[in-house]
This record gives sequence, structure tokens and C-alpha cells, in this order.
Amino acid sequence: MLAFLISCFFLFLKSCWGSSMFIFSLMTFLCLGLSSESSFFKINFFMELDFLALSLVILSFWIILMCFFSSMKIYKSKTKSLFFYTLVFLLIFLFLSFSFNNYLLFYISFECSLIPVLFLILGWGYQPERNMAGLYMMFYTIFASLPLLVLILSKFSSSSLYMYMSDDKQVMGLMNLFLIGAFLVKFPMYAVHLWLPKAHVEAPVAGSMILAGVLLKLGGYGIIRFIPLGVDFDCLQVFIVWLSVWGGVLVGVSCLSQMDMKALVAYSSIVHMSTCIGALMTMNSWGLQASVYMMVAHGLCSSGLFYLVGLIFNRTGSRSLLINKGLMNIMPSLSVWWFLLLAANMAAPPTLNLLGEVMLISGLLNWSSLLSLPIFLLTFFGGAYSIYLFSLSQHGKFMFMKQSFHTGNLLEFLVVFLHWCPLNLLVICAFIVVCFFSL
Repeated sequence: MLAFLISCFFLFLKSCWGSSMFIFSLMTFLCLGLSSESSFFKINFFMELDFLALSLVILSFWIILMCFFSSMKIYKSKTKSLFFYTLVFLLIFLFLSFSFNNYLLFYISFECSLIPVLFLILGWGYQPERNMAGLYMMFYTIFASLPLLVLILSKFSSSSLYMYMSDDKQVMGLMNLFLIGAFLVKFPMYAVHLWLPKAHVEAPVAGSMILAGVLLKLGGYGIIRFIPLGVDFDCLQVFIVWLSVWGGVLVGVSCLSQMDMKALVAYSSIVHMSTCIGALMTMNSWGLQASVYMMVAHGLCSSGLFYLVGLIFNRTGSRSLLINKGLMNIMPSLSVWWFLLLAANMAAPPTLNLLGEVMLISGLLNWSSLLSLPIFLLTFFGGAYSIYLFSLSQHGKFMFMKQSFHTGNLLEFLVVFLHWCPLNLLVICAFIVVCFFSL
């Protein structure tokens, strides 16, 4: 299955055939160790794919494929080869990050995945401020992850760097914060989230889709893999859960004051990921399963929303809600997709977002009933800013009456459909539930 996805992906790299063949050969080599010893994929020696890793690998292939579809303008430019190389190497680093069962190798690929994203922001960003956005992203993520590197190198010998480490190598005390700090910044958690809106606003459409769809999930994946190494998590656990939940409420309030559509979608990502962090830090199986559901659902939903914002920006030249009003009057077909994806963003049935959010709420309330108020506010603001974005952008008087716009072509509708369809296939939800409970 994985080899099939890889071969389908490289069909879209016709202009870079030589490089495509090299990278395809590399990916095929990585897949040669696949065996059927487990219920999923096992790659011998230093790589393996369990259900969590496999889900995120497939999500990575899916989102990168959507990025190729959404970058037709770049395909016609002189920099198309460099752009395609960047996406392909990003895919390789993501695949390695989700596949390595060695902590040091995971850390290296985890950090290397930032380099292609930085190239996307600096090379194909829209404004001169993209330099500052790239600087913010690199400083936040690298400085937060350096203590993790020191911890890996100092606490673990070379013979015990695998993700099935023995208990006598666990870390304690303040070192627990160093253990997961890099992933809290990557998720990101409230108070260390300032780099994300800047990166989203200045990144091209493909960069925003990858950043929201896959890269943020590296933070959740890292927390799930590294939390078993820590002990004495009680005080840190309480602090992170409460900070994440109440921080999500504050970010939800700030969403209602945003005039930039891209910034609003970026802040809504922080709200969803804050809830995921809270559920993960409860450290129970219910919270773990709910977080995985929400990460997959959010990866598809937020990527689709960023793509829709990019379509509007390409037509009007602005992302401001003060200018982009009354879009329903001239682009009714796109308005339908706006409604469907924003409904998924606010966890309307029968989307995967609903399943994830219900399980997140249940897991958090089982951990502490005192979270009832912030969870209620999170749910309320989640619906409020989705309705706010739809009503301001689709209703009102259109500002560009003297210009003509096409309502959309088949490729654009296909990309949005391929974001929305997996969210609503209940068989996927049932498959995930069955797989988790069969582990």
C-alpha cells in the first residue's frame, strides 16, 4: 500500500524526472524491509510503522499531493523544479520522522523537516515580512529543541536510544519539561505559539497547507513517543493541561477580532491543537485516541481552509474580511465548500472532527470536572469564529463590482473535495476505532 502511494505521488513530478527517479529509488529502498510480522508495517532494524505512524505518513502523502494540485501557478514559473524538489525532500523528512524508532534519528529528521518549510516561506512568500516570519519559526523551534538534544545525548547510551527503552533510563523533575518542550512549541501550545500565525500569513498556499496539515502533527507525535520516558509528571501535567485549555479559550476570543482570513484560520488551528495537548497530557488511552482522531481531522480541514483562502487571494488580491464580502454572490460554488469545511471545523456531524472533539471533551472531563467551564467556552468559540468567518466573507456587498471572476475550475473543486471527503466517510472513523481497540 505504501509503495502504491509513493508511485502515485511521483506521477506528478514529470518535469523533474531524473530527480524523481532518484528519490523514488530511495523511498523504494526504505520500503524493502517491509514485512508482515505485525498487523501493520514493520521496517527491519531502525524503522517501523505502527498505526499512529502509518496514519500520519498517509496524511503526509495526501497533503503533499494536494499541495502539488494547488501550485499550478508555480508550475508555470521558472522556479518549478526547485519548488518540487523542496516538497519532495520535505516528504522524505516527514516519512523518516514518522518511521524511525531511534530517538536520535527521529530528532535529526524532526529538525530537518523545518528546512524545506523555511525555503517555502522565504522563496515563495508574499510579503517582505516573510524573512521575519522565517526567523521567528527557526528561533522558536530550534531553541526549544536544543535541550531535548542535550537530554538525548546525556541521558541515554548509544545502545538504548530506541523507542522501547527500559524504565531505568527515564528522566525526572524539570527535565520532563525539556523532554516535551520542543513538541509543545511545534504543536504549538499557548504562550509559545507566536511563530505560527506569522509563518502562516507569510507562507504560500502550499506552505500553509503543509504547516497546518502535517508539521504541527509532528509535535503531537513526538509527545506520544516521548511521554513514556518521563516520570513525576504530576505538577507539570496539571500546569500544561490548564494552560492549554484556558490558552485555547483566549486564542478563540482573539479569532473573533481577526480581519485577515489566513490569520483567523491559523489561530483556529492553535485552538484545536491546544485541546489536543490537554487531552494528551491527561495520559490516558481515551485522550490518546481522541488526539489522534483530531490531528488527522484537523490536518485535512485546516489544509482545505487555507486552500480556499488562497483561492480568494488569487482572485481579489486581498485576504481582508473588510474587502472580501459578498463572495456568495459571484462564487456560489465555492461558498458551498466554504460552508462544508467550516462546518467540519466547528465539528458538525458526520465529520471526523465531531468524533475527535467528543472524545477529547470526554477525556478531559474524566480527568477533571473543573474543566467544564473552559471546555464549554472552547466549544462555543469554535462555532462562533467559524460562523464569523463564513458570514463576513460570504454575505454583504461585494467590493469588486467592476471586475469579473471565474467561479472555479474542475481542479480547484477536486482539491477541496479531496480535503472534505475523507472527513465525512464514516467508514474511516469506524476503521480507526476498530484498529485502536484491536491493538
